[in-house]
Amino acid sequence: MERPKTRHLTVLLTDIKGFTDKTARKSRAEILAMLEKHKELVLPVLTGRGGLLVKTIGDAFLMTFESPTDAVLAGVAVQDVLRGHNEGRAADDRIDVRIAINSGEVTLADNDIFGDPVNITARIEGVAEAGEVFFTEAVYLAMNKNEVPSSEVGLLQLKGIPEKIRVYKVKREHPVEARSAADGAPALSPAAAILSARPSFWRRAGALLFDLVLCAMIAGFVWPSHRETVTTYHSPAAPEQVNIGKGGVNVRDKSGEAVHMGVDGVRVEGGSGKERTAPDGGRTVTESRSDAHWHFALLWFLYMIIFFRRWNSTPGGCIFKLAVIRRNGLPMTRRENLMRAAASLLSLYGLGLGFLWALWEKDGRGWHDLMAGTQVADAEACPTPVRPA
Repeated sequence: MERPKTRHLTVLLTDIKGFTDKTARKSRAEILAMLEKHKELVLPVLTGRGGLLVKTIGDAFLMTFESPTDAVLAGVAVQDVLRGHNEGRAADDRIDVRIAINSGEVTLADNDIFGDPVNITARIEGVAEAGEVFFTEAVYLAMNKNEVPSSEVGLLQLKGIPEKIRVYKVKREHPVEARSAADGAPALSPAAAILSARPSFWRRAGALLFDLVLCAMIAGFVWPSHRETVTTYHSPAAPEQVNIGKGGVNVRDKSGEAVHMGVDGVRVEGGSGKERTAPDGGRTVTESRSDAHWHFALLWFLYMIIFFRRWNSTPGGCIFKLAVIRRNGLPMTRRENLMRAAASLLSLYGLGLGFLWALWEKDGRGWHDLMAGTQVADAEACPTPVRPA
């Protein structure tokens, strides 16, 4: 048995997205042909950039590189090759690959590699999307950033890894940035591409209406509102008031002191919010009071916090395919989530003007988005949602 050695290397892992589903619809010959085509397209690109094949795991290649920059550039080159191969092909004939890269000290033995850097690479590959190159902070700090434009995805809690890992991706590898070479349009950055796919105001209005109705229904179920009717009688003969409510009859003079007053000849007539004249020339005003407003406000705040924390959207936003992101295209942080939820109450209770503000604001943002530094975007143009860091 070969004696184990340790080395600081960059580890790259590729994997075909949806491989199991594809193979379920193919014959053995077709599966073999797809794997051969995958190997023919991908492996020469990786080895040509200085990669060393450690092993093939079904539809995956495990590679090592001496240079982090070469590893990331190799991943970019692979996605370029596959983009050309997939153009115009049916879904089952496409080869969509996820690529994850990490650097660290690994153990080499029996023509294989082991260690935390390998495990972390495998976990990151599981959260990457087809057409993307994801890499860790270790790679980002060591690589030549002038050669590889990148953006931060965020801190991810990966399964089986005790500490959170900061993850980055190559900017131009996000699928929303693909542009037709014929029109010569410049490639957009990920943030610009996402923000340019701005949903219409009416989609956002539909999502808001759905959320308001759903939140009101939940509030009514959790906190049934208490409604009280209070009738006030104003006497023409004396500066006195008679308040008739759930506490009984309360009589006060002009100074606010409680006094006794008979009720003979005083006729109090109902009618919520209406003023009526009593037989003795006095007048009565009946008002209906409810404690439901603060219940709804509290639930609305929690509703925003919980759903944006989980989905970067609300139930209404999910139905209308909307997501809320930061201006740089990344998911909201906890602080931005809290600020936006609180500011949405101002937009809502300010006669809804905070939401209507999006009609004439140049980027379609309401008061709450302006305060939190966020943007409503088309969910289909956004990357896979990541929980706020």
